[in-house]
Amino acid sequence: MKRYWCVVIFVLCCGLKVSAQNHSLYNEQKVATVYLDLPPDSFQLIISQLIHDRYLKARMIFDNGEIRDTLEEVGLRLRGNTSLGAAKKSFKISLNAFVPGREYQGVRKINLRGQHNDPTMVREKLFYEVWRDAGMMERRASFVKLFINGQYRGLYTNLEELDKQWLDRHYADNNGNLYKCTWPADLVYLGADEATYKAILNNPEERAYDLQTNQTADDYSRLVALITALNAPVNAAFPEEIQQILNVSSVLKAFAIDVSCGNWDDYFYNKNNYYLYDNPETGRFDFVTYDTDNTFGVDWLGKDWAKRSCLAWLPNEPRPMASKLLAVPAFKQEYLRYLDTLTRFIVHPDTIFPRIDTLETLITPAAEADPFRTLDYGYDINDFHNGFVQTIDNHTPYGIKPFLATRYDYTRNQLSGVLSIPEPEAHASGMLLYPNPVSDRLIIQLTTELDPLEFTLEIYSNTGCLMARIPWDSATRQQEILLNTFPSGVYYVQLQTAEMVSQEAFVKW
Repeated sequence: MKRYWCVVIFVLCCGLKVSAQNHSLYNEQKVATVYLDLPPDSFQLIISQLIHDRYLKARMIFDNGEIRDTLEEVGLRLRGNTSLGAAKKSFKISLNAFVPGREYQGVRKINLRGQHNDPTMVREKLFYEVWRDAGMMERRASFVKLFINGQYRGLYTNLEELDKQWLDRHYADNNGNLYKCTWPADLVYLGADEATYKAILNNPEERAYDLQTNQTADDYSRLVALITALNAPVNAAFPEEIQQILNVSSVLKAFAIDVSCGNWDDYFYNKNNYYLYDNPETGRFDFVTYDTDNTFGVDWLGKDWAKRSCLAWLPNEPRPMASKLLAVPAFKQEYLRYLDTLTRFIVHPDTIFPRIDTLETLITPAAEADPFRTLDYGYDINDFHNGFVQTIDNHTPYGIKPFLATRYDYTRNQLSGVLSIPEPEAHASGMLLYPNPVSDRLIIQLTTELDPLEFTLEIYSNTGCLMARIPWDSATRQQEILLNTFPSGVYYVQLQTAEMVSQEAFVKW
């Protein structure tokens, strides 16, 4: 009998917690309103002095049409780095700056991002939807209208803070070290001294590897151990040793998401904008991308990110976390499989364009009324709408949709012939899954004869958690599986007998 083989790609379950996507603070179906009031001289001080290192007292009202809550004595400051000089400022609200321990709807910080360099103002939100749909640990995002002292400051992206509360949503143990890594955090080995990595920027107030939790202990020993392991020679022992300290799949999936979305202001190209969490439950570091507005065709470097090869994304300078992992053939194939799944299911034009249209419709009234949207680059309302479908200026040479269409074509061509396993369309796994993507009901159909009379099918999440085990009599050629309790994401159906293991992917919306 002919045998069908397929590579198994999944990671260990890490105690993932799931939250409702329609949480009122991050409701994706509506644009809420945030009102901030503070003494006029305090707000003028924030703007004129670019205050981003301390909070000033304000009152906040959150109103989404269903609830209207008032919080006294919240903290307000500017947020960002290069965006501090923008006319349309971004803001951070601290709910516990002056009331210790206070949370609102389970969070202590609110990030309001002005998206001043994106004529559509949806790119960052869209990236985090792709991130979530790919099965990564969700960073919630929504849109709000912002008023300060009665003045409409415009449309903002409301992004969940990556902090202890975020860790608590996703991990069984949120007590590990969380490092915020910014340029030039290339993870190159600089010796065994922890102090060296704390002082890369030669600034006592800033760190490229900035510890966000457990600051009193200020322990960088595990981070140095990770960097040491990443910079070791790629020999026969390297794959097993690196997986003892690093969740390799989280890195490869993040890399695939960045490449599929054209996110270049990341670790892999720009040694920037990522978090590392030392997960106490697994003893391994997890990788999380952040600050993702330079995506879907935005460019500042004169590169064509839509056509850039997925096999040669890295710059000509050290990036050991990427270059060393991709030098391992099995890891490289895992990365390519993630990229293939993303391209065919999640960022495929037929799949993602309707969502883009929904976002445009949702925010159009707030964007049209936004008086600050035009101040930095002169984007008028025509640029807002045209930014979805055509070039606007030098740093947005692609509209979002043309970028994704071009990226899809080029990625599929680049992947052709480099995957070491057959395309899923050929059903080399011995299974046919449809519809794919699926909403609530998945049909699993056998496409080959099997010797055993009975075997087992298992469904795994993209984080490796076993979601369902399905006993199967081989006389039955087809079964229908209800998925109404499954969160959105990528899943794998694994068929296992005594002689073979095969797998097929599907996407649950």
